[in-house]
Amino acid sequence: MSSAAPSKASPIAEKAKTSSEPKPLIIAVVGYTGGVGACLLSAMEKIGLKKPYALVRSSTMQIDGEAKIPVNFADLGERLLEAAKSQNGIPIIADVTASADVQNEYKNWLSKGISVATANKGIFAGEESKYNELLASVVYPAKLLHETTVGAGLPILGTISALKSSSHSIVKVEGVLSGTLAYVLGAVAGGKMTLSEAVKNAKELGYTEPDPRMDLNGMDVARKAVILARLSGLTGIELEKMDIESLVPKALEQCSVDDFMKGLPAYDEEFAARVRVVEETPGSRLHYAAKVDVDKKLVSVGPMACDASHPFNNAGPDNLISITTNFYTRPLVVQGAGAGGDVTATGVLADILLCNNKS
Repeated sequence: MSSAAPSKASPIAEKAKTSSEPKPLIIAVVGYTGGVGACLLSAMEKIGLKKPYALVRSSTMQIDGEAKIPVNFADLGERLLEAAKSQNGIPIIADVTASADVQNEYKNWLSKGISVATANKGIFAGEESKYNELLASVVYPAKLLHETTVGAGLPILGTISALKSSSHSIVKVEGVLSGTLAYVLGAVAGGKMTLSEAVKNAKELGYTEPDPRMDLNGMDVARKAVILARLSGLTGIELEKMDIESLVPKALEQCSVDDFMKGLPAYDEEFAARVRVVEETPGSRLHYAAKVDVDKKLVSVGPMACDASHPFNNAGPDNLISITTNFYTRPLVVQGAGAGGDVTATGVLADILLCNNKS
């Protein structure tokens, strides 16, 4: 009896198998020595991802294990493309800096097919014309991903994008987007602390910037609101034209940090009275939040009075986003830590991994 010849996979099956296998990721990490950068390298190692092809800091870069050389972003892009071609891989630049110089290179990289995964919110909250130019520069198969520019690792931008892609109309997006301000407003609730005591505690606990006014002025929340508004479909939104209410008294805007801290108690009673008015309604709370009203084409940032049923009253110290759509009339809520090296790094890593998706 003759034995049957071993079967061979058809060329079509072999091609399907080959095309379905994930391609290697050829990654350059820009800002690898910073807190988020170090966490990103650790997270990559933890999931068994190949070491970055290039490591870049402010003045030097190291490519493919070679000696460090002065930073040249054009050369970095070309080397990434060459490595991707030779390895049949996907070139990706992960930007975990706050540098405008790095963002100035995005269009060049994206136009050449290099994906960008970034935690750098600058250009996404900047001038709308430059933002639109950036989006227009993306050449397939490159992707531009910036999930971590709003809520660190929280799946906020991806959720909004998925809702829009699946026929939802975004009606409203509201967000508690500052852990510092969440702490301060939580501390003054019910008269537990005065405003100045809450700010002093937050500063001593390391929750604020060295100058607490950088948190209290609401500008970081406002930048995130711009990003949310644009992703939700609003146009004509510019930071300079937005309604932003700062918690920094006008008279204390330009003085030293010490004088600001000494002068803030003079405004305690005024703010406490505002809190009391809101809390006269049982269960109501005052939160510092961003609100994007798509129907009314309005974006506002500042203290928001919320009744007992509002999702913000369950936020605690977390970031919390509530998204109302034509189908989700009771808001969809995303909640969790909105800051920190590890959660930001894992958010960037999730974006890096999405670059291997063909969609």
